[in-house]
Amino acid sequence: MVKIIKLVAIPVICLMLCGSPVGAEESIPAESVLPESIKISVSDTMLVGETQKIKVSVLPTIASGYELEYLSSDETVLRAAIGSVIASAEGKADITVRVKGTDIFNTVTISVVKTKDIAVTDIELYDDEIYIELYDEKKIFYDILPDNAANKHVKFTSMNTSVATVTDAGVVYGKRNGNAKIKVESADGNVVKYIYVTVSNYEDYYNSDESDIAVRSVSIYDGEYEVKKRIELMRTQTKQFTVQIYPESATDKQIRWKSQDESIAEVDENGVVKGVSEGTVKIFAIARDNGRQDIITIKVIPYVRYPDNIIITPPENAVFETGQTIKFTPSFKPEDTTERNIHWVVSGGCATIDSNGNVTVTDRGTVTVKAYSSDWKQSSVYEFQSSYSKDHFVSIGSAYNVRQNRAIILSFDSNVNINSAKNNIFAGTDENGNENLADINIEVAGNKVIVMPVTAWKVGENYLFVKENLCDIYGNRLGKSIKYFMKVRGVDNEEA
Repeated sequence: MVKIIKLVAIPVICLMLCGSPVGAEESIPAESVLPESIKISVSDTMLVGETQKIKVSVLPTIASGYELEYLSSDETVLRAAIGSVIASAEGKADITVRVKGTDIFNTVTISVVKTKDIAVTDIELYDDEIYIELYDEKKIFYDILPDNAANKHVKFTSMNTSVATVTDAGVVYGKRNGNAKIKVESADGNVVKYIYVTVSNYEDYYNSDESDIAVRSVSIYDGEYEVKKRIELMRTQTKQFTVQIYPESATDKQIRWKSQDESIAEVDENGVVKGVSEGTVKIFAIARDNGRQDIITIKVIPYVRYPDNIIITPPENAVFETGQTIKFTPSFKPEDTTERNIHWVVSGGCATIDSNGNVTVTDRGTVTVKAYSSDWKQSSVYEFQSSYSKDHFVSIGSAYNVRQNRAIILSFDSNVNINSAKNNIFAGTDENGNENLADINIEVAGNKVIVMPVTAWKVGENYLFVKENLCDIYGNRLGKSIKYFMKVRGVDNEEA
């Protein structure tokens, strides 16, 4: 007759109150973290026919394993697609982004209009002085601010058409020697800028000494390409520019570099520009020979430096046991890295992590901590083995003089899920459950879990461990980790 030891009867009310449904645990990986809230960012005004991206911010930032639904309250006005919204007709509609299968959502109202009356505030000319050879052409380059101005059209007018003319596209033509002024005007007439033009005959480029060949034009280059638009430079960053002089046979090719405002950007005698403070400034390359020049516009922006390398480390002498929270600290190279935000991820199902790199150990096993740079281009990995603390399992009783080949039966007040039992019950001779584990077979019969040794229990101290994630067939968790002590007797002492 097999001796039955009833270890513990856990009231079903405890199981019902201490966990989440099995279905949720089976559909979400152990390392996944569900979103707690979301926020969407979009412009609240759109033009008919316009498409804009929907930026969704999810908290916590390590949330994963979820899907988003995009909904419109009026598809005739706004059509919601995955990650974007399309304006179809004038009117107003609500755009809602929802975490699929949950009540977590955020809604914004967007107005759709035919036109947006955004006025031009400035016309930034790349050159406000140009030199042009007789019967030659040169195009005017400029930027319209703001970038989303409703009407970016400009009107070009020559104030002295006998010297220079200009096309609607901004191409200046030199008709005869002399000086002219080109008016550049926004479509609404609110912004007006002027470009001063000098037209010279070919012979005028020669110096009085017939053996000297004068500089006819200067062009600033960024690498292999002539600079035709505004260049952005980060504060403290440097950039090398060069010039090409025409003709190549010019006698004096000396260039003098000059900054319009050295408090914004400096330039040395070799054309190396350094950003000093945020702002916009012009840089001049001037021929010493006759003052022919080229001008570029530099916009100095805040210094932004993403890391080239990340290393994450726990504190010295950190203890990787259940119940412990370990603060991981990132270090960055180079030292002047500005973008130091980290995306933290933990995998292995034995720990959780927050947005500050605090890892809380919840189970024994392999824990992999990953840190990603804010642009997701660099990462670091730290792996450790966690163990159970001495008080992780609560002792619920003991039995003595147990035979080596006897089954142990755990009785509950609710029918137990067999897969959960196999994953959350183990045995061993180490009282903390970390070492000397035993090979066991587990069967379930309704509310009873039958634990058998594969060969025999070891003589002496043995323990049965039940993890808090043990579930009944309805998905209710046990909610606490328990253990039971068994003192197993030797063969010589067994009864016949």
